[in-house]
Amino acid sequence: MKSYPFAILFSLAAVLVGFGLQLSIGSISKSWFSFPYNVVGGAIYVLLATGSYFLWRKTNFILRFSSAPFAIVTVVTLGVLTIGLGSINVKPQELTGIWGKLGLDDLTKTWYFGLVFFLTLTNLWFSILKRSMVYQRKNIAFLLNHFGLWLTMFAGVLGQGDIVRLTMDLKKDIPQWQAKTADQQTINLPIAIQLKDFSIDIYPNKLFVIDTTGTSLPKGKPIGFMLEQEGAQMTLLDWKITLHKYLERAIPDTDSTYIHHTMWGATNAALVTVEDLSTHQTKTEWISAGNFQLPPRAIDLDKEHTLVMAPPEARKFQSEVLIYQKGSNRILEEKIEVNHPITVGGWRIYQLSYDERMGRWSDLSVIELVSDPWLPIVYTGIFLLIAGGIALLFEVKKN
Repeated sequence: MKSYPFAILFSLAAVLVGFGLQLSIGSISKSWFSFPYNVVGGAIYVLLATGSYFLWRKTNFILRFSSAPFAIVTVVTLGVLTIGLGSINVKPQELTGIWGKLGLDDLTKTWYFGLVFFLTLTNLWFSILKRSMVYQRKNIAFLLNHFGLWLTMFAGVLGQGDIVRLTMDLKKDIPQWQAKTADQQTINLPIAIQLKDFSIDIYPNKLFVIDTTGTSLPKGKPIGFMLEQEGAQMTLLDWKITLHKYLERAIPDTDSTYIHHTMWGATNAALVTVEDLSTHQTKTEWISAGNFQLPPRAIDLDKEHTLVMAPPEARKFQSEVLIYQKGSNRILEEKIEVNHPITVGGWRIYQLSYDERMGRWSDLSVIELVSDPWLPIVYTGIFLLIAGGIALLFEVKKN
C-alpha cells in the first residue's frame, strides 16, 4: 500500500511543476516533436530509460515507479486533466490571460499534461522490461498488450510534429500541383490532382416559420417540415402545411409557379397548402429555396410570420479525380467522398468541402491532404494490442 502515497505525491509534484513551467514559459513547442529531433529524442529516452531500469531495478524507487499502483494513479491523473480541463469551454477569443497561459486550446502541448504522460509512458516501459526478463507463457499476452499500448502512445506523441495537413482547391479539368497550409503558405507537391467530376446528393428541403427578424421559430428550437413525401402534412405553430408536389430541380414558369427542369442553376421548389388553424382559411402556393441564380419565394402567413424553404443540406458529396505522380506515367482514377479517403504516395486524401453558395452546381471541390509518417507505427501498436487481447482470451480459456 506504500506505493500509492508515493505515486500520488509523485504525480501531484509533476502536475505542480508542470503548471509552474506552463505559466512561466508557455506550452511545449511543436518543433520539438519534428524530424529529426523526435527521432533523436525518442532514441535517447529509450536508451536512458532502459539503462536506468537495469542499473537500479532492485532499488525501492524503481520498484515503486514500475508498480501497478503507480500506473493506476498516473492514468487517473491523465484522465482528470483531460476530462476536467478539456471540458472547460473557452472560445478562441477568450484565450487570454490565465486561460491562454494554461494552453486549454491544446492540452497535449502543455507541460502539466506532458510530465504526467511522461511518467505514464516510463512506468509502462519499466513494466515491460520487468516482465520480459522472465519467460512465461502467461507473460506473452501481458507483453503484447503493454508493448502495443506503449508503442501507440510513444509514436503518437513523437510523430505529432511531423503531421502535415494541407488543403487543395480543385477546379474541373485543371491539374493542381500545389496545396496550402493552415496559414495559407503554398506548398509544391510530388502529386497532382485533377477534378473530373463533382456530385452532391442532397436531403429534401425543410420548411420553417420565421418572424420579422428572420429568426426560425420556435426560438432556440426551430421546428422544420422535411419535404420527403408528397401528401405529407405537418403543423408548424398555428398553421398546418400539406405538401402536394416537390421538385428537386425547378425553374420559374410564371411569377408564382414552377416547373421541373434540369438546366444548370435550377433550384428547389414545392407546391403546398397552408391552413390557418385559427381561421381555417387556406391557400395553395409555390415556395422555393432559391439559389445563387434564382430568387427564393416565400409564403406570407400574417403580418409577423412567413413560411420559407431552407436551402438543401448535403447528404453526401464526392469528387471523381485523376491523380498524377512525378516520375510516373501512370494516371490513377479515384473517387473521394466524405468519410471515405484514399491514400496515394504517402498522402491520405479527404473530401473536405465545396462552394456552398453554388450548392449542387459547385465547380469547386476542396480536399484535405494529410501526411503522417508515424501512422504505420501507431497501427503496429494497435495491432499488437489486438493480438494481446486475443492471446489473453486463449489464456483465460485454458485456465
